[in-house]
Amino acid sequence: FAMNNGDANVGSIAAFKVEEKGGKPVLTNAWISRNLMTPAAPAVANGVVFALASGEWVRQANDREGGLYQVDARAQRSQPAILYALDAATGKELWSSGSQVTAFTHNGQLTIANGRIYFTTYDNTLYCFGFPMEH
Repeated sequence: FAMNNGDANVGSIAAFKVEEKGGKPVLTNAWISRNLMTPAAPAVANGVVFALASGEWVRQANDREGGLYQVDARAQRSQPAILYALDAATGKELWSSGSQVTAFTHNGQLTIANGRIYFTTYDNTLYCFGFPMEH
């Protein structure tokens, strides 16, 4: 990828461009986001990609003890979710929720409506962040 926003060993979002080569449309690599722990599907509005690092620790197999991790053990290893606003052209970070979110999100999805972005976390908290309507 031409634009790489750092190592991404636990997850990332990749962007592609549609270009014409030999008279046919093809996808070409554009950028890869920063490291995002178990990213949710991104949402795009006004040239901004909203990326949610869910923070959920999704490893299933417990190699040290054998068997599978129990739900409570996976929850303890998870981290709080972080919402990022990324420039759609470059993947560069424009804004981050930082440490405002206090729990991870399980199967979290982003919803955008009326200049706000919403998601819920594992502890049943609904988060709502506002963003400018024009970029």
